[in-house]
Amino acid sequence: MDAHTYNFYRSEIWKRRNIYEELVFGEFFEQIENAYLAIKKSFDSDGKLLIFGNGGSATEADHFAAELVCKFEKIRKAIPAIAITTSPAILTAQSNDDDFDSVFVRQIEALGKPGDTAMGITTSDAQEKHSTNILRGFLMAKTRKMTTIGLVSKKTQWLLKVIDHPIIIPHESTDIIQEAHRVVVHILCKRIESEL
Repeated sequence: MDAHTYNFYRSEIWKRRNIYEELVFGEFFEQIENAYLAIKKSFDSDGKLLIFGNGGSATEADHFAAELVCKFEKIRKAIPAIAITTSPAILTAQSNDDDFDSVFVRQIEALGKPGDTAMGITTSDAQEKHSTNILRGFLMAKTRKMTTIGLVSKKTQWLLKVIDHPIIIPHESTDIIQEAHRVVVHILCKRIESEL
């Protein structure tokens, strides 16, 4: 391997190491714990978690729901979590009949109730046509008297106004943010399971 290639790989690994070192010394743990407590409060009162996002964040929403409904590390009762990113029929029907910005609004209106929690996942912010559906989903959750959690990033500003419990990855690179989001999801799964 030549030096240029070696340095490329080394640089990519160091970027990831640096973000985790930064998280250890920030208010990050408090953010995760606040989100956990909100989710636990919903579950303790027979509520559920609705999770949503776009693109890679949509798959992370699906992944999180699967870990909770099935199992993460131990066999236990199923946990009520729904990724509202997984039905092609709902997503395309709502986009076709209304617009894509309303795909999460409609599902939160149908499924959400007071005491539930809505968790939006995004690497960006609700501006310049990015994540408008996330913003509108959070606004509907507020209307439904749901608690809101945002798994977001340093780029996120506008959405913070409608998020009760943000978990902020202090980075601007989409790939690193997505990887850190996966770590948060696994930490939350472990924390939730530890109490069952």
